[in-house]
Amino acid sequence: MTSTESRIFTYMNEDHQLSLYAMVQSTLSRKEKLSLTSVKNCKMTAISTIEAKISYIACERHSCAQKQAVIKFDPPMLTLDEYKPRILEMHHKCLEPDFSWLLTEPLCRIILFSVTGLGYAHYNIDMQELVEQNEIIANMVGARGQGLAFLVMISWKFAITAHVVEALYAAYLCKTLLKMKTMATLSWFVIISMVGYPMTLKILEFARIQKKSNEGKKH
Repeated sequence: MTSTESRIFTYMNEDHQLSLYAMVQSTLSRKEKLSLTSVKNCKMTAISTIEAKISYIACERHSCAQKQAVIKFDPPMLTLDEYKPRILEMHHKCLEPDFSWLLTEPLCRIILFSVTGLGYAHYNIDMQELVEQNEIIANMVGARGQGLAFLVMISWKFAITAHVVEALYAAYLCKTLLKMKTMATLSWFVIISMVGYPMTLKILEFARIQKKSNEGKKH
Protein backbone atom coordinates (compact mmCIF):
# COMPACT_ATOMS: atom_id res chain seq x y z
CA MET A 1 0.00 0.00 0.00
CA THR A 2 1.42 3.41 -0.96
CA SER A 3 1.30 6.43 1.32
CA THR A 4 -1.25 8.04 -1.01
CA GLU A 5 -3.56 5.02 -0.78
CA SER A 6 -3.19 4.95 3.00
CA ARG A 7 -4.09 8.64 3.20
CA ILE A 8 -7.15 8.09 0.99
CA PHE A 9 -8.36 5.14 3.09
CA THR A 10 -8.02 7.18 6.30
CA TYR A 11 -9.81 10.13 4.70
CA MET A 12 -12.69 8.01 3.44
CA ASN A 13 -13.10 5.38 6.18
CA GLU A 14 -12.83 7.74 9.13
CA ASP A 15 -14.58 10.88 7.86
CA HIS A 16 -16.78 10.00 4.87
CA GLN A 17 -18.99 7.07 5.79
CA LEU A 18 -21.98 8.65 4.08
CA SER A 19 -20.12 8.83 0.77
CA LEU A 20 -19.17 5.16 1.01
CA TYR A 21 -22.72 4.14 1.96
CA ALA A 22 -24.24 6.14 -0.90
CA MET A 23 -21.79 4.70 -3.41
CA VAL A 24 -22.53 1.15 -2.26
CA GLN A 25 -26.26 1.83 -2.57
CA SER A 26 -25.74 3.04 -6.13
CA THR A 27 -24.33 -0.38 -7.11
CA LEU A 28 -27.18 -2.47 -5.68
CA SER A 29 -29.75 -4.01 -7.97
CA ARG A 30 -33.46 -3.39 -7.51
CA LYS A 31 -33.83 -6.93 -6.15
CA GLU A 32 -31.03 -6.40 -3.63
CA LYS A 33 -32.52 -3.12 -2.42
CA LEU A 34 -35.87 -4.82 -1.82
CA SER A 35 -34.39 -7.83 0.00
CA LEU A 36 -31.76 -6.13 2.18
CA THR A 37 -32.73 -4.76 5.58
CA SER A 38 -29.46 -2.86 6.09
CA VAL A 39 -26.08 -2.02 4.62
CA LYS A 40 -23.38 -1.22 7.16
CA ASN A 41 -19.67 -1.12 7.96
CA CYS A 42 -18.70 0.32 4.59
CA LYS A 43 -14.91 0.49 4.17
CA MET A 44 -12.80 1.44 1.18
CA THR A 45 -10.30 -1.38 0.71
CA ALA A 46 -8.65 -0.57 -2.60
CA ILE A 47 -8.35 2.33 -5.02
CA SER A 48 -6.70 2.93 -8.37
CA THR A 49 -7.12 5.50 -11.11
CA ILE A 50 -9.75 3.22 -12.65
CA GLU A 51 -11.87 2.03 -9.72
CA ALA A 52 -12.39 1.85 -5.98
CA LYS A 53 -13.45 -1.20 -3.99
CA ILE A 54 -15.68 -0.91 -0.93
CA SER A 55 -16.38 -3.77 1.45
CA TYR A 56 -19.65 -3.76 3.36
CA ILE A 57 -21.95 -5.98 5.37
CA ALA A 58 -25.30 -6.67 3.71
CA CYS A 59 -28.04 -7.93 6.02
CA GLU A 60 -31.26 -9.65 5.08
CA ARG A 61 -33.97 -10.62 7.54
CA HIS A 62 -32.15 -13.57 9.13
CA SER A 63 -28.53 -13.32 7.97
CA CYS A 64 -25.65 -10.98 7.15
CA ALA A 65 -22.78 -11.40 4.67
CA GLN A 66 -19.60 -9.54 3.81
CA LYS A 67 -19.71 -8.19 0.25
CA GLN A 68 -17.75 -5.90 -2.02
CA ALA A 69 -18.83 -3.09 -4.32
CA VAL A 70 -16.70 -1.91 -7.24
CA ILE A 71 -17.02 1.77 -8.13
CA LYS A 72 -15.76 2.70 -11.58
CA PHE A 73 -14.23 6.13 -12.26
CA ASP A 74 -15.56 7.42 -15.56
CA PRO A 75 -13.39 8.79 -17.02
CA PRO A 76 -10.44 7.24 -15.17
CA MET A 77 -8.30 9.55 -13.06
CA LEU A 78 -4.88 10.51 -14.36
CA THR A 79 -3.36 10.17 -10.88
CA LEU A 80 -4.67 9.34 -7.40
CA ASP A 81 -4.14 12.98 -6.44
CA GLU A 82 -7.46 13.67 -8.23
CA TYR A 83 -9.43 11.54 -5.77
CA LYS A 84 -10.94 14.33 -3.64
CA PRO A 85 -12.85 16.21 -6.38
CA ARG A 86 -13.78 12.91 -8.04
CA ILE A 87 -15.12 11.40 -4.81
CA LEU A 88 -16.99 14.64 -4.06
CA GLU A 89 -18.59 14.52 -7.50
CA MET A 90 -19.67 10.91 -6.96
CA HIS A 91 -20.89 11.73 -3.45
CA HIS A 92 -23.32 14.36 -4.74
CA LYS A 93 -24.44 12.17 -7.63
CA CYS A 94 -25.14 9.17 -5.39
CA LEU A 95 -27.16 11.27 -2.94
CA GLU A 96 -29.57 12.45 -5.62
CA PRO A 97 -33.00 10.75 -5.64
CA ASP A 98 -34.11 8.60 -8.54
CA PHE A 99 -37.65 9.41 -9.64
CA SER A 100 -38.03 5.91 -11.05
CA TRP A 101 -38.35 4.81 -7.39
CA LEU A 102 -41.91 6.13 -7.54
CA LEU A 103 -42.82 3.16 -9.71
CA THR A 104 -40.13 0.57 -8.98
CA GLU A 105 -40.49 0.56 -5.17
CA PRO A 106 -43.76 -1.18 -4.18
CA LEU A 107 -44.65 1.03 -1.20
CA CYS A 108 -43.98 4.20 -3.19
CA ARG A 109 -46.19 2.91 -5.99
CA ILE A 110 -49.04 2.09 -3.60
CA ILE A 111 -48.88 5.49 -1.88
CA LEU A 112 -48.60 7.42 -5.15
CA PHE A 113 -51.61 5.71 -6.72
CA SER A 114 -53.62 5.94 -3.48
CA VAL A 115 -53.04 9.67 -3.02
CA THR A 116 -53.68 10.33 -6.71
CA GLY A 117 -56.91 8.34 -6.47
CA LEU A 118 -58.06 10.29 -3.42
CA GLY A 119 -57.36 13.58 -5.19
CA TYR A 120 -59.23 12.48 -8.29
CA ALA A 121 -62.19 11.26 -6.24
CA HIS A 122 -62.31 14.48 -4.22
CA TYR A 123 -62.46 16.73 -7.27
CA ASN A 124 -64.19 14.63 -9.93
CA ILE A 125 -66.57 12.05 -8.44
CA ASP A 126 -70.13 12.72 -7.27
CA MET A 127 -70.15 10.85 -3.97
CA GLN A 128 -73.93 10.92 -3.62
CA GLU A 129 -74.33 9.26 -7.00
CA LEU A 130 -71.64 6.73 -6.11
CA VAL A 131 -73.40 5.79 -2.87
CA GLU A 132 -76.75 5.45 -4.59
CA GLN A 133 -75.27 3.12 -7.23
CA ASN A 134 -73.21 0.94 -4.91
CA GLU A 135 -74.98 -0.95 -2.11
CA ILE A 136 -71.73 -2.03 -0.43
CA ILE A 137 -70.50 1.56 -0.09
CA ALA A 138 -73.96 2.65 1.08
CA ASN A 139 -73.89 0.02 3.83
CA MET A 140 -70.46 1.23 4.94
CA VAL A 141 -70.98 5.00 4.97
CA GLY A 142 -74.77 5.39 4.99
CA ALA A 143 -77.24 6.47 2.36
CA ARG A 144 -75.97 10.04 2.11
CA GLY A 145 -72.85 10.82 0.10
CA GLN A 146 -71.71 13.72 2.30
CA GLY A 147 -70.07 11.36 4.78
CA LEU A 148 -68.04 9.63 2.09
CA ALA A 149 -67.13 12.94 0.49
CA PHE A 150 -65.91 14.24 3.85
CA LEU A 151 -63.87 11.09 4.49
CA VAL A 152 -62.21 11.30 1.05
CA MET A 153 -61.48 15.01 1.48
CA ILE A 154 -59.93 14.57 4.95
CA SER A 155 -57.84 11.59 3.82
CA TRP A 156 -56.52 13.43 0.77
CA LYS A 157 -55.72 16.68 2.58
CA PHE A 158 -54.09 14.84 5.48
CA ALA A 159 -51.88 12.87 3.09
CA ILE A 160 -50.81 15.98 1.18
CA THR A 161 -50.15 17.96 4.37
CA ALA A 162 -48.18 15.13 6.00
CA HIS A 163 -46.06 14.64 2.89
CA VAL A 164 -45.26 18.35 2.57
CA VAL A 165 -44.28 18.56 6.25
CA GLU A 166 -42.01 15.53 5.81
CA ALA A 167 -40.55 17.09 2.65
CA LEU A 168 -39.79 20.39 4.41
CA TYR A 169 -37.99 18.58 7.23
CA ALA A 170 -36.07 16.43 4.74
CA ALA A 171 -35.06 19.52 2.74
CA TYR A 172 -33.79 21.11 5.95
CA LEU A 173 -31.63 18.04 6.64
CA CYS A 174 -30.43 17.98 3.03
CA LYS A 175 -29.13 21.56 3.19
CA THR A 176 -27.89 21.81 6.78
CA LEU A 177 -26.61 18.37 7.75
CA LEU A 178 -26.06 16.57 4.45
CA LYS A 179 -24.78 19.64 2.55
CA MET A 180 -26.53 18.65 -0.67
CA LYS A 181 -26.67 20.86 -3.72
CA THR A 182 -29.78 22.96 -4.26
CA MET A 183 -31.14 20.85 -7.14
CA ALA A 184 -30.70 17.62 -5.16
CA THR A 185 -32.48 19.19 -2.18
CA LEU A 186 -35.32 20.35 -4.44
CA SER A 187 -35.57 16.89 -6.00
CA TRP A 188 -35.86 15.26 -2.56
CA PHE A 189 -38.51 17.82 -1.60
CA VAL A 190 -40.56 16.98 -4.69
CA ILE A 191 -40.31 13.20 -4.41
CA ILE A 192 -41.11 13.20 -0.67
CA SER A 193 -44.06 15.54 -1.26
CA MET A 194 -45.41 12.89 -3.61
CA VAL A 195 -45.02 9.73 -1.50
CA GLY A 196 -43.76 10.71 1.95
CA TYR A 197 -42.64 7.96 4.32
CA PRO A 198 -40.56 5.56 2.17
CA MET A 199 -38.49 8.41 0.72
CA THR A 200 -38.21 10.18 4.08
CA LEU A 201 -36.67 7.00 5.48
CA LYS A 202 -33.81 7.29 2.99
CA ILE A 203 -33.01 10.84 4.11
CA LEU A 204 -33.24 9.84 7.77
CA GLU A 205 -30.76 7.02 7.14
CA PHE A 206 -28.39 9.45 5.40
CA ALA A 207 -28.76 11.80 8.37
CA ARG A 208 -28.09 9.02 10.90
CA ILE A 209 -24.87 8.03 9.14
CA GLN A 210 -23.72 11.65 8.82
CA LYS A 211 -24.43 12.41 12.47
CA LYS A 212 -22.47 9.33 13.53
CA SER A 213 -19.58 10.41 11.31
CA ASN A 214 -19.66 13.93 12.75
CA GLU A 215 -19.59 12.56 16.29
CA GLY A 216 -16.56 10.45 15.40
CA LYS A 217 -14.68 13.54 14.22
CA LYS A 218 -15.16 15.21 17.62
CA HIS A 219 -13.47 12.38 19.54
